[in-house]
Amino acid sequence: MPVAVITETDEPQRFDLKSCEGGYVVLKPMTFGQATERRAMTKLSLDLGKKGRKGEDAKGELNLSSTAITAFEFRHCIVEHNLCQADGQTLLNFRNQNDINALHPKIGGEINDLISSINNFEDDEGE
Repeated sequence: MPVAVITETDEPQRFDLKSCEGGYVVLKPMTFGQATERRAMTKLSLDLGKKGRKGEDAKGELNLSSTAITAFEFRHCIVEHNLCQADGQTLLNFRNQNDINALHPKIGGEINDLISSINNFEDDEGE
């Protein structure tokens, strides 16, 4: 029978970082359940309330909790890396929000793009 789950034999992918010479990350894709949980981190609200005598005023808000989404993605997708703190010895802990926050924006952006590419998140945004 066909196996339909991510297993330990599924190989994570190593990516050498262009934004950090000598740096790399090893990434694995999210499971369907993790991807569903990630999608649920977005919030859409619509308020159709009356505004005085001018009739109805519709306003909407799309709140993408990008901090929480990024932390979730880094926590679940990064399985190995060689990226260090300023001391050059202490590895960054991508389960720690402070370490994610301290990451250089070019490096963090590249990692974020790689995570999106292996999980096809661009397809999710248009739904």
